[in-house]
Amino acid sequence: MQGTALGTLLSARSGWLQARYTVLAQNVANADTPHFVPQDLPEPDFDRLLADSARSAGTPGSISAGPLAMARTAFDHLQAARQGVAHLGRPRPMEGVERSPSGNGVVLEEQAQLLDRTRLQHELTTGIYRKMVGLMRTAIGGGA
Repeated sequence: MQGTALGTLLSARSGWLQARYTVLAQNVANADTPHFVPQDLPEPDFDRLLADSARSAGTPGSISAGPLAMARTAFDHLQAARQGVAHLGRPRPMEGVERSPSGNGVVLEEQAQLLDRTRLQHELTTGIYRKMVGLMRTAIGGGA
């Protein structure tokens, strides 16, 4: 599914969600570590990435448009879309966190909410991906 703009975006979003889940799990694991500052992974601008792709429409030699396009390298060959389109960035300290007397800023209830929201976003992303695969199978005659 990497050959489509939607597939590339879904893959990038899934990778970001997985990386964010890891960062949040590390926060929970360090809930008792003195002076630990919780971190979060900022969300890449997927809307901008998609807009850039649409704005570059009509690039000669490509199957679709923009940076997510599949470049045609030979008449009967296609090169897959670029891997790792969305840069995951680095985890950043969470702002406005309340500190415990030991200097730890992890609030387990907040981390649990962020983990659950990330899990729900991942389920949505994989659900969309699953539907896209079903549509592709139907389109090529393989059934759903």
